[in-house]
Amino acid sequence: MDVNENLSELLKKLGMDSSAVDNVMQQQPDLNALMQEAEAAESTELSENPALASIMGQMNAAVEQIVAQGGLGFMPGDMDSLMQQFGGMEGIRERLAELPGMDLELEEIDLDEEVAAYEPAAEDAADRKFLAALKAWIKTTLTEIPDKDVCACEIGFHVGFEDESLEHAVYDIWFAYNTERTNAANKEMYGSETWNWINWTDHQFRNLEDTDFADWRKAQGYDEENDGDQMTQRIYDLTAVAVMELHQEHFTEQLFGRKIPFVIEDYEYYTMTAIRAVKANEGKELFDAAFFEECGVQPDEE
Repeated sequence: MDVNENLSELLKKLGMDSSAVDNVMQQQPDLNALMQEAEAAESTELSENPALASIMGQMNAAVEQIVAQGGLGFMPGDMDSLMQQFGGMEGIRERLAELPGMDLELEEIDLDEEVAAYEPAAEDAADRKFLAALKAWIKTTLTEIPDKDVCACEIGFHVGFEDESLEHAVYDIWFAYNTERTNAANKEMYGSETWNWINWTDHQFRNLEDTDFADWRKAQGYDEENDGDQMTQRIYDLTAVAVMELHQEHFTEQLFGRKIPFVIEDYEYYTMTAIRAVKANEGKELFDAAFFEECGVQPDEE
């Protein structure tokens, strides 16, 4: 397991800008080498394990970067992602758990009530045209997946740039999926089902062609610089409607022999991720406690 690469992916998942992540990683020593040294020392006392002390320093620096950017999207499940890098080294895991900001509590909500109140819908002709394009893309993408043991899908959106000048924005709606084979390997490695798409079979299998998406952005007058969050939420609302319609048509059952859950989100999961997932997938049955923990919520079962 490449600790450097996984730390980089985690920082990106939390929402840190790619250039900022590159800058952080360039300043990092080789964490893989440090891990080997720390394990060889067979001690979790920092005074007796210089490599572990250095790892702690690097993790502290990463957390400071997260805090400096407003906390980004750090959720309880992200702590698990970070801890997974350190395998059975419980002493190191305990040390890392002491880092500031790592003791986040789950938010208890009445999930059924929140889902009932959430009613995504296409509001005008432009929305309906874009919804049709989203639905057609999802259908085509699902049929192109080479694996037949698909167990989960995710659709997300983010804005990237073609070069370091940050002048040419690229708007990406992407599709990720996981399989039972990969899920079983993750369970064996981590002890539970993994909802972090970084560990899935393919975390950017297909992207939506920009033509229909660009027409919709233009029709709705969205300016990413000023309307980014509002636009993203509308994309996810329409995606939720598309997924609901696919489930009503039993599309995944016909294709894979079972109903497949869809998560609709990008790098971070939060309360709305859980609400939208339950609404789009017609109930909580396709999700486990680990998913809701990843979203930072504790459903009220009463």
